[in-house]
Amino acid sequence: MNGNSHDGGLEVLIHCLTLRFTTSASDADVAAFARAVERLPGQVGVPMTTRHGVDLGERPTNGDYAVVSEFRNAEDFRTYLGHPAHRALPANHVESMLSVQFVLEDE
Repeated sequence: MNGNSHDGGLEVLIHCLTLRFTTSASDADVAAFARAVERLPGQVGVPMTTRHGVDLGERPTNGDYAVVSEFRNAEDFRTYLGHPAHRALPANHVESMLSVQFVLEDE
């Protein structure tokens, strides 16, 4: 899923999110979050792909969960951010979140 870059190459906007759940979050709470993330691509009205999952626990400083989504451009990303389905993600058991966005160019 690529859009056009300014220099003629192809590009895609990558959105990476890591989060930590509260200590009171149950397996069912995490599963509910995962199901909601899984449904997002069909709900937000812009082309996107999403990969997500629970951390493997290889490092104690890692987050508990990660979401990596790909968008054609920043406009689609902003549409996603403002969409009611995105705003409705169950966050009552989320303690903290960090995200980064970057453009991946394919020359």
